[in-house]
Amino acid sequence: MPLLSRDELERIPAQYRWLVKILLKLPNPSLPFFALKHFPEFEGILWAMVAPCFLVLYFFFNIWLFPFVTLRFGFPLNYVFGFLIPAIIFVFFLRIQLERTILWWKSIHEEPREWQISKRVEELIELLDRRQKRKKS
Repeated sequence: MPLLSRDELERIPAQYRWLVKILLKLPNPSLPFFALKHFPEFEGILWAMVAPCFLVLYFFFNIWLFPFVTLRFGFPLNYVFGFLIPAIIFVFFLRIQLERTILWWKSIHEEPREWQISKRVEELIELLDRRQKRKKS
């Protein structure tokens, strides 16, 4: 299920629509699904511990890499290589923040759903009856 329907996407101002489309097409960086299946609270580890450690290590690596890149490639490319990894992390951060903002907006501004409890209880009773019949046969 997509985060935004076509109607909702059309209501976004034109200057932001292309950015939203591009950011939502990016993959959502997360821990592997098999780890989250059993421990969903570990999702915060990616942005709380892994990304800052990666940026610190990249900073120290950049201290030695940047002079080499400057001597090897020259002026414009050394800055491109120097800011490539932080830019990628920033783009993925924007993607996650966009997804969180959309979900928050939907939870605040959508109409509350009608809870049909009696219908759900009847479905549950039918399901339990079918399970008991399977066990007996």
